[in-house]
Amino acid sequence: MLAGIVNRLLHYEEKWCKLMGYFNPYIDPFTTHLTSNMPVYDGKAYERYPDYNFVYDKLWIIKSQGLMGGKLEDLKGKEEQIFRTMTTEGVRGHRPLFIKPRWGHLSATSKNCFKIKDADELKKYSHYNDMMWSEFIDANEGMTDYVLLKGKIVHQITYIYSEKQNGFTDDWKYISPVSKPPSNITEWVTLHLQNYTGLVNVQYRDAKIIEVGLRLARGGAYLLSTENSDLIKNVNNIFDKKTWDFSLQNKLNFKPFYVFKCFTTLPIVYLFPQHVLDYLVKSNTHRPFYEYYFEPAGKEGTVFFQFMDDDFNRGIKTKEKIQFWFNTAQFIAYSLLILLMVVLFFQLNHKYSVVFLIILLLLTRYLNPMMANVNLYKAQRQSIFGSGPNNATVVTNTIID
Repeated sequence: MLAGIVNRLLHYEEKWCKLMGYFNPYIDPFTTHLTSNMPVYDGKAYERYPDYNFVYDKLWIIKSQGLMGGKLEDLKGKEEQIFRTMTTEGVRGHRPLFIKPRWGHLSATSKNCFKIKDADELKKYSHYNDMMWSEFIDANEGMTDYVLLKGKIVHQITYIYSEKQNGFTDDWKYISPVSKPPSNITEWVTLHLQNYTGLVNVQYRDAKIIEVGLRLARGGAYLLSTENSDLIKNVNNIFDKKTWDFSLQNKLNFKPFYVFKCFTTLPIVYLFPQHVLDYLVKSNTHRPFYEYYFEPAGKEGTVFFQFMDDDFNRGIKTKEKIQFWFNTAQFIAYSLLILLMVVLFFQLNHKYSVVFLIILLLLTRYLNPMMANVNLYKAQRQSIFGSGPNNATVVTNTIID
């Protein structure tokens, strides 16, 4: 019932954003745009490329590299046995396991991803369906977008992740035209995607692939943020004309930049209204792309926002400033909620005026695009209830970072 109400409301999202003057971060800041022939979401890419959608089976991905893994359901009743198998020779204790949704086109971000340290912890997730397990790769993450024409790699953009992580999410990314992926990642793409024309996004740890998608990272926002029209048009031609203009190879560079993720350990009950957010970001950074971006970071907290900057030090200061004010807003919201309960319980004077004012202040969180609050709800449901993939709304239009 709730999902039906939300879907009906989202039909009015475009009109609501136009009325309130909210910008679309994937379109409005840019002069050159992605072609409509390009699949942006994993669900669409999965349907479009039936001969290559096997890459969305994350269990197949690890098996193709000779890594240990299997279906989570197969471990039920064998939790102690698997940890004995995973014991590192000569080292006291166990190597941890990693569990996550098996199908990449039906899941998003870090939802239902858990590092499991012992058999008792593993038993807590035995009822989750369509999940897989693998050996935990304790290494820094990286990511590359490849552009392929008939199986030949014609271009790539590699994203360097920060060593610091919040749960399973990066603190920031560095995007530069000169960064290169590990050679074995490129070899894997060439081997398994022969004759393929399109895009491939590959995420990896310690040169071991963990996820693959047949689309660009972050819905193409990173590519658009290069602001290189020759590069964007050339990638568009892969879909519009099935060609790549090699004469433009020397014109595909761009100024390096960083993508920062803001993180909180607090329960989120309040969001800055969009226009407040606009002021806060634009007065501190020069890059036009930014958005509310909610991602549960394991058990540590939640990523709530991402933005870009050309300057690392300025970006870090902006990130710290946004996190400080966002956390402050949560404490103010907590105080207002407590005050609301006190007023109602003790029947204080001017009760109705105070209640009205408090509710009005708290409702300003909805002065945002509707999807901001919907995506926050989805992230909170995962963090609080740990709902398994089959207990949650199926995500077919998935953008994974």
